[in-house]
Amino acid sequence: MDYKDISEEHLNAHVDRIVELCKEVPLHKVTILTGGNACGKSVIRKQLALIIPDKLDDEGISHGKSTVASASMQLRTENRPEWGAFSDITHDMPWSATSDATLNMINQLFRNSSDPRFLIIDELEIGMSEELQIGFCNMLNKKLPELLEKNFGIMVITHSRHVVNTLNHDNFMNIEGMTEDEWINREIVPIDPEDLEKWADELFKTIRDRSKPASEHSNKKK
Repeated sequence: MDYKDISEEHLNAHVDRIVELCKEVPLHKVTILTGGNACGKSVIRKQLALIIPDKLDDEGISHGKSTVASASMQLRTENRPEWGAFSDITHDMPWSATSDATLNMINQLFRNSSDPRFLIIDELEIGMSEELQIGFCNMLNKKLPELLEKNFGIMVITHSRHVVNTLNHDNFMNIEGMTEDEWINREIVPIDPEDLEKWADELFKTIRDRSKPASEHSNKKK
């Protein structure tokens, strides 16, 4: 991923890749999604709330209003006052291990509804030792057959090679276009945080502009 290249051509090609991957997410399978920071993994996660219902409609599958549910470990330690008395149920406690909060969030995702949904686990490795990452994947592997039978599919978003190596999956996606073997064996090249910041800002602007209605683009050109 070239974070230094923030040309319009490069940014638009990257957004095209994000749009393409959104459409390629399969139903009834376990998909692993990888990619660098600020590459658009969260964009895909959020777009699936719109895309999965369309896929289900195309296949003639009956579904409810809430067809996508996710557990994001990035949100684990955020303050959620709007949850009232339940605001800290799924978040880190000073007297408990970080992994306990992660386990709680994942279990809640699985138990949250009796209706079938497309399940997303976002970066379960955050705050985890490598040994525990593997342990969590082994735990998930035991649950996957039942989860796939009851739900529309599963996506796991990760930066961890241990997750990719250990978690049973049918489909591997990488935003930069690498195969699974290429991603696992890639050379690790340092990224300048300032380059990442500039790239993230310009990518957001490109996605925002591409998301505007056609009438707005027409008016802008005039």
